[in-house]
Amino acid sequence: MTDENKNFYNIFFKLLILFFLVRAVVFFLNISPEPSNLPQQWQVLDLELLHKNFLKSLYYLHYQPPIWNFIIGLIVKVVGPDYNLILIIMHFFNLCLSILNIFIFLKICNFFSLNKIKIYICFFIFIIFSLSYIFYENYIHYTHLTSSIYLLLILNFLNFSTTKKFCYEIFIYFCSLLLVYTWTAFSHPFFIILIFGTIILNKYKDHLKRSIFIFLIAIMISLLPSIKNKIELNFFGNSSWIGFQVIQVLQIWGVNNGACDMNTSTNESIYEKKYLDNNKSFVKIHPSLIGNKSKWNNVGMIYRTKICLRTGIDRILENPINYLNRVKFNFISTHGHYSYDHGFKPLNWDKYFGSLNLIKKNKFTNSLKVRSLQLYYLFFYIFFSFYLILSIMHIKKNSLKVEKSISALFLIWLWMIIIIHMFAGFEHERMRHMGHFLHGLFFIILIKDNFNIKKIFNKI
Repeated sequence: MTDENKNFYNIFFKLLILFFLVRAVVFFLNISPEPSNLPQQWQVLDLELLHKNFLKSLYYLHYQPPIWNFIIGLIVKVVGPDYNLILIIMHFFNLCLSILNIFIFLKICNFFSLNKIKIYICFFIFIIFSLSYIFYENYIHYTHLTSSIYLLLILNFLNFSTTKKFCYEIFIYFCSLLLVYTWTAFSHPFFIILIFGTIILNKYKDHLKRSIFIFLIAIMISLLPSIKNKIELNFFGNSSWIGFQVIQVLQIWGVNNGACDMNTSTNESIYEKKYLDNNKSFVKIHPSLIGNKSKWNNVGMIYRTKICLRTGIDRILENPINYLNRVKFNFISTHGHYSYDHGFKPLNWDKYFGSLNLIKKNKFTNSLKVRSLQLYYLFFYIFFSFYLILSIMHIKKNSLKVEKSISALFLIWLWMIIIIHMFAGFEHERMRHMGHFLHGLFFIILIKDNFNIKKIFNKI
């Protein structure tokens, strides 16, 4: 083992010890996943379906990408449909992801040649003592998983920027497809087109035919759920949630006689029959599609999402200014919130951190918090936009290699930000946490040169 590797693992194990000490304190304070959150999450299929009809339920899943239910389903197959046991195992899963994230984030710190003190500062802020990170570590949802996938994307893009090795290009597509199959915000094939664009930004025409080939494979893999849904359910799309997402932003749940009101109880009683009447050839009588256990995955959801999407588009075309104003309001206001300003909290969170809510109750302190966060994000966006513009200007040149990879990561962040504000009416704080480590990368860039902005851009 080289001295460099010895130093790496020495820091890694010290960070692990610090991590376990802090998490032991968190455990001692009884801050843990809230037992009532998981049973009410609409993203999770009925546990009985996952227990008794695991593979077919995943196959017929149309309102969500399958990976999250696949993970929970595997646990259900082992321990049975017991929410409490699943909660414990998923919490352990999140902690394991955190250990992996420590390793990856340390690799990124080493990529930028940070000294020990700066490494510890980065870890204290973004993993060890980060309230946002601890919050989602104890919130059983795919948020922690998607932020970990994004962290892996950061490492692969950075490695790709300096080596241009084909293996890193494959890893980038692999991570991107994990996002496609995990979260609806990334489940559109256009996201893979964006990834292809980021690859071209990084290496332009170098081995272009090979890049086009791997891109075509990736986009076909991203389209598989849409093709399956069209064949089986007469709906072309990776997620049947899209119609409701538009309605969320417009906040017109009462349209179409309540068909867009987010109430699943009417699926079985009303809209299941409407779907069946419109699709006489449909013969897939499976409990994940028909009946009271199907809930959000009931075929009635497909009927509803189609009419809700049409209504949403019509309303947007009738008054696009109103829609854009709503998107603008959501964008500006949610950038004044911390990612842990989320309605569903871990157990005992408010007992120890409830005082943070007092900031919002005082007009002056709330305004100070909101405006300071918005100013931070303004600087954040300007900084990365400048990187992106320079990278595009130098796309044909073999220069700004690292800056191009950082710009690619910023484009993925922008994709997420645009999608969630245009097609989601709430929970933006949770969704934005996916890019937690882009803030970490931003901080690494700044601290590397002791927050000397002029020095950072002079090097470019």
